Amino acid sequence: MRAGRRIGDGPARAREARRLLQVAAAFALGVGAWLGAAGLSTSAFSFTIERRQVLPLIAAAFVTFLVVGVVALLLRRTRRSFGRREDALQGLLQSMYTVCIWGGLTVTFLPLKGSEAFVEAGRLTTLQMNIFGLALVLAVGLAAGYGLAVGTAFALRGAARALHPGAARAVALGGVVLALVVALAGAPAGGARSELPARMRAETPRLVLVGVDGCDWERLQPLLASGRLPAFEELMSRGSYGPLRSLEELVSPRIWTTIATGKEPNKHGILDFVNADGVPVNSTMVRASRLWDIASGHGLSVGVIGWYVTWPVEPVNGFLVSDRVHSLLRGPMQMWQSLSGAPTNDRIERFGEFEFDPAYKSYAPAEKRYQQNRIVDEPLRWGYLRDHIYSEMASRLYPLYRPTFAAIYFRGVDFVEHFFWKYSDPEPFGDVTADDERAYGEVISNYYVYQDSLLNELMDALGDDVNVMLVSDHGFQARTDPPPTRPQLTGMHDRTAVLIAAGPAFRAAGLVEGATVEDVAPTALAVMGLPVPEDMDGRVLTEIIAESHLATYPLSTIPSYEPILRADRPREELGSTMDESIREQLKSLGYIE
Repeated sequence: MRAGRRIGDGPARAREARRLLQVAAAFALGVGAWLGAAGLSTSAFSFTIERRQVLPLIAAAFVTFLVVGVVALLLRRTRRSFGRREDALQGLLQSMYTVCIWGGLTVTFLPLKGSEAFVEAGRLTTLQMNIFGLALVLAVGLAAGYGLAVGTAFALRGAARALHPGAARAVALGGVVLALVVALAGAPAGGARSELPARMRAETPRLVLVGVDGCDWERLQPLLASGRLPAFEELMSRGSYGPLRSLEELVSPRIWTTIATGKEPNKHGILDFVNADGVPVNSTMVRASRLWDIASGHGLSVGVIGWYVTWPVEPVNGFLVSDRVHSLLRGPMQMWQSLSGAPTNDRIERFGEFEFDPAYKSYAPAEKRYQQNRIVDEPLRWGYLRDHIYSEMASRLYPLYRPTFAAIYFRGVDFVEHFFWKYSDPEPFGDVTADDERAYGEVISNYYVYQDSLLNELMDALGDDVNVMLVSDHGFQARTDPPPTRPQLTGMHDRTAVLIAAGPAFRAAGLVEGATVEDVAPTALAVMGLPVPEDMDGRVLTEIIAESHLATYPLSTIPSYEPILRADRPREELGSTMDESIREQLKSLGYIE
């Protein structure tokens, strides 16, 4: 009896293996057809799948399905069979619902928001809440995946019975061909639609716009002189640089939108951190075309990561990751860092000589130890995790897509300068002890060093042929009269921002003065050889562009891009379920009351 079972196991296992290969191939082709035709888009991110990416994606989907299917078949050995008639579909059933669990876990678990420290939040700690959420996802994913698998199996069994074996093979082959045609025909060669005259891809210079919120011109100088910012120094040594004049009202979202549009706030529509109804600003409130809209309209590939006011995303030729994705990933990232041997608390302690106390929320808010731990827990942790998440994305996405125009925004420098300024510049305040200065006095400088390391990684990801424009929206100065409700806010904005431009298209002109934030967008378009719209409020900074580049790409203009690019855009302003948490963060940072 046992020998008979062993003899019979061979053909049965061969059938299971063959069935698993067939189902994995069907799954991979279906994924390829879907992504090639429709791309991948949610309110938080948008990815165009290009033709050169279709076959690798199909291969990745095939291997992924095959691996989880093999694991599922091994697990099935420990389970009771559903019956002899269903044995031939066991591989399909098990592998299908296992893949559904994997997909459901990936998509559903990411939005679980972790707090900034694993401290008491009501009755549950954040770690406990994440574990509970993970268990819920597994249970729901298992049930939904199993139901889908059973329905698919019965449908396939019915089709197999209704068709002659030769006809079934012909239908399968036709499905394969159709899926490949849909995948490759639907995916663009290097982007999606082109609403404006397209330039030759190979002739268009590549450009990356790097935004470093709050990067201060005066703060940079001693760090550069000491050799602590090698990536900044390398760019400056081969390019042009200088102070950048910001807007009069130093509100970050309005300035960053001006940088991206080349237009004053009354034209682009972003005036403050929230609109008149108290809704945090988002892309539905933007009334002007931004650089990636214009580049996409010309058929160029773009890659935008974390730029201020990009949620909800709009389709682009390439990819756009909104400025709210990090909020979904903060909790999982902290869990991953803990599992990888370097917990987030240990990482942020490296910015100073302090020890973070995770139990600080049990202290009275008026206590000094509460206030000092809070600025570590919120501004420092928020900024570090945000910048780390988007830097990791850039390191993976930019080499894969190699966009003609790229933009990435970092925010941590601004956060730490708001809250740690008094410790790095104690003289105007008069109440900073020697111990406090030793503990927190180097946080800002160390964050600049960390930002320099992110810049170095970014340059490695983009390659040597890219032109770089690094800008900030404002500088900083001491604030000796912080509001009573936010006594930790000891740094405030000033109008002197930073501009650094380097690469094949730029002159090695050294120090250049007189640039404004309105000049960034028209200069970026000129570097890419695209027409500059006459309704932009800035000018092209020809003094920093190489003469040979201007000879190859003469300046040209267009009256406006808006009638072409914004004519069919919805004008309804939307809110989101994240608005309340964003408002709380803005209050914590002192941006709104």
